[in-house]
Amino acid sequence: MAEKAQITGWKRNRKTKTSVKVGEVVSRVLITMGGFGTIVAVSTIFLFLVAVVMPLFRGASVGEHSSWPLSRLTDDGHAPAVSQMRVDEDQLLGWALVDNVEFVTFEVATGTVLQRSRPYGDRVPTAVDVTLQDGHVAAGFTDGSIQLGTLTFEVDFITSDIPPELDDLKIGDSRVWDDAIVYRTLEGQLRVHSIESEFREPATGTDGSAVVVIDHTVSRTGTIVVQLTDDGTLGLSKVRVRRNMLSGKTTSTLKTTTLPYRGVESGKRPSHVRVSDLGDAVYVAWDDGRVSRFSAFDFENPTLEESPDVVEGSSELAALEFLIGGTSLVVGDDEGRVAGWFPALRDDSDGKRVLVRAHEFESPSSPLTAVGASRRSRTFAAGHDDGLVQVMHMTSGRELARVEAAGSIDSVLLAPRDNAVYAIADGELHRWDIENDHPESTIASLLGKVWYEGDASGSHTWQSTGGEDAFEPKLGLMPLIFGTLKGTLYAMFFSIPIALLAAIYTSEFMAKRAKARVKQVIEMMASLPSVVLGFLAALWLANIVESVVPATLAAFAVIPMTWLLGAYLWQLLPRTTASRLAGFPRLAAIGICIPLGALFAYTLGPVVESLLFGGDLVSWLDNQQGSGYGGWVILFLPICGVATMFLSSRYLTPWVRSISAGWTHSRVALIDLIRFAACVVVTFALAMIVSASLEAFGADPRTGPQIGTASFAPLGTYVQRNSLIVGFVMGFAIIPIIYTLAEDALSAVPDHLRAASLATGATKWQTAVRVVVPTATSGLFSAIMIGLGRAVGETMIVLMAAGNTPIMEANLFNGFRTLSATIAVELPEAVKSGTLYRTLFLAALTLFAMTFVINTLAEIVRLRFRKKAVEL
Repeated sequence: MAEKAQITGWKRNRKTKTSVKVGEVVSRVLITMGGFGTIVAVSTIFLFLVAVVMPLFRGASVGEHSSWPLSRLTDDGHAPAVSQMRVDEDQLLGWALVDNVEFVTFEVATGTVLQRSRPYGDRVPTAVDVTLQDGHVAAGFTDGSIQLGTLTFEVDFITSDIPPELDDLKIGDSRVWDDAIVYRTLEGQLRVHSIESEFREPATGTDGSAVVVIDHTVSRTGTIVVQLTDDGTLGLSKVRVRRNMLSGKTTSTLKTTTLPYRGVESGKRPSHVRVSDLGDAVYVAWDDGRVSRFSAFDFENPTLEESPDVVEGSSELAALEFLIGGTSLVVGDDEGRVAGWFPALRDDSDGKRVLVRAHEFESPSSPLTAVGASRRSRTFAAGHDDGLVQVMHMTSGRELARVEAAGSIDSVLLAPRDNAVYAIADGELHRWDIENDHPESTIASLLGKVWYEGDASGSHTWQSTGGEDAFEPKLGLMPLIFGTLKGTLYAMFFSIPIALLAAIYTSEFMAKRAKARVKQVIEMMASLPSVVLGFLAALWLANIVESVVPATLAAFAVIPMTWLLGAYLWQLLPRTTASRLAGFPRLAAIGICIPLGALFAYTLGPVVESLLFGGDLVSWLDNQQGSGYGGWVILFLPICGVATMFLSSRYLTPWVRSISAGWTHSRVALIDLIRFAACVVVTFALAMIVSASLEAFGADPRTGPQIGTASFAPLGTYVQRNSLIVGFVMGFAIIPIIYTLAEDALSAVPDHLRAASLATGATKWQTAVRVVVPTATSGLFSAIMIGLGRAVGETMIVLMAAGNTPIMEANLFNGFRTLSATIAVELPEAVKSGTLYRTLFLAALTLFAMTFVINTLAEIVRLRFRKKAVEL
């Protein structure tokens, strides 16, 4: 059958062009590739973050074990007593104090002796102490004198005239050369490891009794020694060093103060004596577990601060050692228990620091025999009588590794880089390699409360760096997560109402010509760089707001009321006049309300400050004056306003509508104005009644509820760069995004729905609220969620304007720190593959997960709204 001609006279060509088919196939392939590419890219980022973060949660692993007999350190082959030992960072060279008389330098791997020295001559020390850092040595003798010295590891390079016997040294190998060890580096250089020693002349004491226990520290103020003599005297000494300008000879003298410990323990001789790194505290301990802590701030008059019992029941004290920093103590007893103690300021201590038992470790029942502290972290090793050696970390409170040796452990030592542990047992030196890169990282320490040194209890804290090597890193992520949510919440509070109301107005009420121009202007706002907004917020807006804080608070109520007042006054215009002024004149009138409201707020600011805050808002926020009444009024005013509007529209509006039938337009408009004025009065009255009731119950917005270390008081001390500034500026950055998407969603609602609503007699406002908005709910929700995602990931604004303080407080007037800002600030300074580096990637993974969860929930809710909209 022949195909009929079309009315144009042309026959219809039913065959699709080849170019169209090819274009369709290419488009389908490109779209598919783009979709899969996006999935692959996001998955790759996720997997990369996981790969970087995972090593944080791996425990320490034990590697190769080696040992050799200590008899190699003596000339006659007997097994010596080694009271002190150290190794260098590369574990090539070490020294040991053999039989308390001879310092022996040896090769760590084999025990080959390189050098012997007797700096004390024929005298035999009765007590020797070596500091954890820098190799300072103090020895006490039978005559009460003290001799100081240093043993330091030195590193040099052979750059010319390489000895022939070193030519064949391969990369990664080492060799004994004279009194040193030579190592061939990966770059082919010859690195020489040696030991330099320097011992001063003995410093004479005052009493002549033998020193039986000694401990010392070298600080910026000099060398401080605490020594217990054979007659029971406990002395605290400062060492004075004098150099003869002519001969160059140095002499040392002691200035000694006696510590009054006899009255504490009835004259019993202590078993342990320790002095803090700064020399400001002395700890004296007895076998029964009693520890006396003396304050040595006043060197001439040391005072006893406390005498707690640090062991349980009838157990005896077995070990008392400082960790790096000289504040935290590792305490062990003869039943194998190990605990961490440090002085802290507690609520029940009357303003004084007291020793607290902050950490307890799971240990075997075998008696503790030795403790060795790390030189770089809060890691320590504990040796037991049954040969067990535990490697533990104080801050995280966990056991990292455990190894065993044959025989009782006499002493333990951690390598300077914490990558090996040494133990002397049954006349042998044992060594185990340990991979221990992130001892302080656990899920509990990163996301839970941690009891840090000096704190009264556990807390969520972020402080990644400090001013000294002994600093204890605090890498709790909760303050950063809290700050991220806080900044997002305040920004959304500010942006959502403005953006959605603006979108509804431009979509449903504004003239088309004006709408096109206004939308373009608002969309251009999104192009402003966030760094510019942050700069303006930090250096300009924050200064202005600080000078007019009362007016700023008043503006949040006065500007909306000015807008509403302008709207009700506009209704008083005759219909023909209002219709003629629709468009840009009406838009200009709306715009004039903003400066007018700001002017009214500026004028009312001092009045509000005087009536509600005693004339000084900043002092009131700092809780220096006044009650919580004024703060509650400010907080409840918007809530009471919304409640009043709801009740008015629910009950008062239908009644007015029923009695106003047949009234003129002017009369209805006047009644609406009166009703608005009544609602304003009711709002303020209701806010004041609620505030007075809360004040009567003792509630204060400056001291609100506290959950753990997080304070949820909505008001508090005023800080220039605060959440209010960030909420305003970040809201300004989010408004264009939410507005544009929301306006598009509203404009996409079919016009026949509007026409049907208007045909039934509904007003434009009723049509917008009851027809258009419900239909576009899925699009509006998507707009809000995209704005939320933008707020969660914002970096530069919060970095520059939020104060960068990682605290957990809901206070509107102080700062915070977000995950993204922390990554931006600290990642460039973090050591690659270090704990901070990987923790920052964990922060990125947390941010990724938060965004993913938010978007997933948003999509689920959006689909539900979309199904309801389809039914319309």
